[in-house]
Amino acid sequence: MKITIKRKLNPGFSVFLTWINNLGNKPKYICILVLLGSMAGCDDVLDTVPTDRLSSEVYWQTDKDAEYAANAIYRFIESPVTILGMDEMTDIARATFETSDETKVEADIADPQTNIFQNTWNDMYSGIRRCNDYMANISRITVTDQAKVNRLTSEVRTLRCYFYSRLVSYFGDVPLVTTPISIADSKTLIRTPVAEIYDFIYTEINEAVNYLPATTTEKGRVTKGAALGILARTMLFAAGNVTGTDGRATTYYERAKTAADAVIALNVYSLLPKYKELFTYANENNVEVVFDKQFIKDTYPNAVMNAFGAVSLGNNGSNMSPTIQLVDEYETTNGEKITEDASYDPKNPYVNRDPRLSYTLYVPGDVLPNGTIYDSRPGWSTTADVFGASYQVSKTGLLPKKYINPEDVGQSNRSNCGINLIIIRYAEILLTAAEARIELNTDLDVAISYINKVRQRADVNMPPLSGITGQSALRGAIRHERMVELALEGNRFFDIRRWRIGESVCNMDKVYGMRYVDKTTGQLVTITTDYKKKFTTRDYLWPIPYNERQLNSNLTQNTGY
Repeated sequence: MKITIKRKLNPGFSVFLTWINNLGNKPKYICILVLLGSMAGCDDVLDTVPTDRLSSEVYWQTDKDAEYAANAIYRFIESPVTILGMDEMTDIARATFETSDETKVEADIADPQTNIFQNTWNDMYSGIRRCNDYMANISRITVTDQAKVNRLTSEVRTLRCYFYSRLVSYFGDVPLVTTPISIADSKTLIRTPVAEIYDFIYTEINEAVNYLPATTTEKGRVTKGAALGILARTMLFAAGNVTGTDGRATTYYERAKTAADAVIALNVYSLLPKYKELFTYANENNVEVVFDKQFIKDTYPNAVMNAFGAVSLGNNGSNMSPTIQLVDEYETTNGEKITEDASYDPKNPYVNRDPRLSYTLYVPGDVLPNGTIYDSRPGWSTTADVFGASYQVSKTGLLPKKYINPEDVGQSNRSNCGINLIIIRYAEILLTAAEARIELNTDLDVAISYINKVRQRADVNMPPLSGITGQSALRGAIRHERMVELALEGNRFFDIRRWRIGESVCNMDKVYGMRYVDKTTGQLVTITTDYKKKFTTRDYLWPIPYNERQLNSNLTQNTGY
């Protein structure tokens, strides 16, 4: 007897579709979670399809199925708390809470059972599995709009590359899996050399961009610029040869340059004139955003306020405490280092500095989003933010300012934030194009012009580079510019590793914070904590998680773990 399975949806599905359409321009990947429940029902008595989950037997039939499946993959992009928190494990910040996994990593006492390693592995491979499921099933649908399906498939291919680019930057060699596999199959996997994964990413994205639009009305989707930006960033990291097994730096710099140049040539992006407004609700989806993750308050929120906001705003305390190393990196408004500018006043350390300092950090005297004054100076203030007032306050007296917005103040749930997370922005593309040229030692005048564009954004307006010639000097200039332009956005963690400077910048017997004048003595004081940071050769890569090697003995471990 032949059993006919009707694709009959429950009555609530029409309401669900209406809800999707009313979401506006935010990407609708979150809707698939509800979709799984609303599409599971079937009224046939003889229906053998499970009713407690979405079945592939009834799902992969239309263009809409492809769209919903592609949308679902976006949620596996890391959260703001994860991405921004990477800079806690660098020289420019420390973890506030000493029981955190980030503390274990930066103290070099983490081991393969530390949760952050397993969580990262799981998250990235969960995204990859969904991509592989999509790619295995997309040929089953009856296509009515081939261009749309081509675009969606290219989005999925790019997202899979994004997940792999993150995995190799953390762990080095990892299994390259591009088709759905069984549990038995998973126990036979071996680690694929990074060179093969980088070549896979390069080929996949270069094919995918042919079907991706330069712009889209559905903000948050992968576009041509986003795909090329992911490729440029990945190839720049690849050039660092973190594993020591892939010495093709020139090839990777060429690839990074070509991809970054292609983003620039699109003429779609530009620098937002006001750096200080980059991370605000009012300027979501602005001209500088190349790739982001979208959120919706009440529907698909994030916890950026609760994770990084001041205690006095009602939060549990910022996970991140920026260090004096970051503060000191910002030049004076004359374009000079503070150690070289006679006009620099140590007792007024935040005055007449590169404006990006005040756009990136909360320092004493700054106005918080609720209109009150941030003051962490002992003896000067009695607010909840004073250094040492509780275990929750910043351990350096400084706080991150990016993504901390008045729209998220005062609500009972400070994890209900709708601000989008910018993953790649045009300033990074310009700096990538510049760095690739510097490392290739070619078109250095073009590299300088790109750096100066970033420095001379309207509300930054730092003096242009002058008197700097030669590859070595320009290498220092580009590394400085990345540090101050992209500070506390999660990039420093990866820059330290690809530049192989971990041992020189991340070994600290003490961590230093804000400078301020003691109210009683009038003397200059620097916050000092006995918190130790340690970085050894093994820390350029994270360990393969303990559970993964218990399940699959074929997975070798990284050196030092």
